[in-house]
Amino acid sequence: MRTTVKVLAASALAALSLVAAGATPALAAAPAPFCESGGSQFYCDGSSTETTTWTITWYSGSVGTFTAGSTLFASCPASNLGRPVRASYSYFDGSTTQYSDTTQFICRSGPWQ
Repeated sequence: MRTTVKVLAASALAALSLVAAGATPALAAAPAPFCESGGSQFYCDGSSTETTTWTITWYSGSVGTFTAGSTLFASCPASNLGRPVRASYSYFDGSTTQYSDTTQFICRSGPWQ
């Protein structure tokens, strides 16, 4: 019985030391945006409710950052047509910065898909 109490006490102290050491909570996650492309343009729709920072990672590895609302409509650079592009967004919801998961789409010159 005393051994059980000692183990429980040690566990409680270990947990308290993690809190005291400043354990940080996990980042909040918003859902990945829905994106589609056609006519050498793309459209992405996120679930943000405020001004949104969009991050577009082009096939070459370069990154474009755009400030918009919950949707982004932009042109695909010619060098990215037919190639995969990644998109994510973030926004401040009044108390926490929400970061989305990343989605991938193909920049298309033809019909929208």
